[in-house]
Amino acid sequence: MNRWQRATLGTMLWVTAGSALPAQHTFTVSIAQHAISLPGGSFSAPLHPGVDAGWWWQVRTGRRWSQGLTARAGYFHQRLVHHGVQLFGEYTWHYRFLPGLLVGMGGGLGYLHTFEQHHIFRLKSDGTYERTGRLGKPHVQASAVLSIQAAPTDWRVRPFLLYRFRVMSPFVQEYVPFLPATSLHLGVMFDLTFQRPES
Repeated sequence: MNRWQRATLGTMLWVTAGSALPAQHTFTVSIAQHAISLPGGSFSAPLHPGVDAGWWWQVRTGRRWSQGLTARAGYFHQRLVHHGVQLFGEYTWHYRFLPGLLVGMGGGLGYLHTFEQHHIFRLKSDGTYERTGRLGKPHVQASAVLSIQAAPTDWRVRPFLLYRFRVMSPFVQEYVPFLPATSLHLGVMFDLTFQRPES
């Protein structure tokens, strides 16, 4: 992991740990279909499943809008390519388009670790090959999201549909420094209230 990747991961952990903890917490869970493609690519290819979970907290709010941060952890399986483990954050803006209906957009940054689904070898100085890459590869991940959510004011569980475009780097340093990918998520946000300890 290089210096920039360590700094990105450290910033995400600092933001998560340093935030004020409200009595009510909002969580998000989703399942997804992934694809290696630019935005607009098809999801009709074989199944590339994923799942992520996160903790959302409100930063600013207005009469019909809100802004918040989400700390997320995720996993996906890109068939014939790699498995990916994600730790990232996203800043999102939601607008109440209609009563009970939110549309949202946002962007994020974080850490991605991939494990290849094929063996990797390197040529040694004595002319033989040695298997390497068992511990996977670290990457920086940048993302952009669009979402739509059913959110009547009295619902504690709110379903959503989310489209995420992300770029990971490095992929193959010699000739493919960036790899674009997309994912379509179906999930829910839900609120849990915890009793604060008495002082």
